[in-house]
Amino acid sequence: MRGAIVRRIELILLTSALLLVGYCCALGQERDSLENECDSLQNAIPPDLVQYLSGVIPDEKNGDCVTWAIKKLGKEQYEPAIPVLIKLLDFRRPPTAREKRGFLMHPPFVSDLYPAAGALDLIGKKALPQVLLVIEAEASSARARENAVSVWMEAYKYERPKGIALLKQEETKTNDDGVKQELKWAVQKALTHCGMPEEKEGASCRQAAATAVP
Repeated sequence: MRGAIVRRIELILLTSALLLVGYCCALGQERDSLENECDSLQNAIPPDLVQYLSGVIPDEKNGDCVTWAIKKLGKEQYEPAIPVLIKLLDFRRPPTAREKRGFLMHPPFVSDLYPAAGALDLIGKKALPQVLLVIEAEASSARARENAVSVWMEAYKYERPKGIALLKQEETKTNDDGVKQELKWAVQKALTHCGMPEEKEGASCRQAAATAVP
């Protein structure tokens, strides 16, 4: 009797392991299929990808290729791509096949859904002057401005109070009421990237938002 139970347990464990392996392989194949959907760009060098993104209007037909090109430029940390990535900050990638079936592995980050934000994250602080312009510009879409704040705070992820202090300093020194309002909003939005008020980092962030000193 005991031997039969042990064998049943072993069978269940083996079946579970095989299912897990199959699931992981399926995910890997799905990711590969998304990467390979843009055959025309596979051999493109970064300047070609910038030219492509500069001339394309994202839509349902080219969304995967646009996503591929943006991610490639981010991985290359290609700084000349910053202007075109800035223009695509509010471009949301198409859902993957897995997402279309209702599967979601974890709550998506901004960089997961908006590839230009992820690419600018990888390029780092050299993108921040133009990121700041997105935050300040009245013409920026709400999504682009929100994503710009996310990129800004990602650049200061190890020193978030400093990131907030720098935004506050920009708010303080501008004489343009419209820009001042956008920066005031950005400072408050940036606070959501910090810890809770009762935590050390959260308290430091809030002090920076009030005093412009990290």
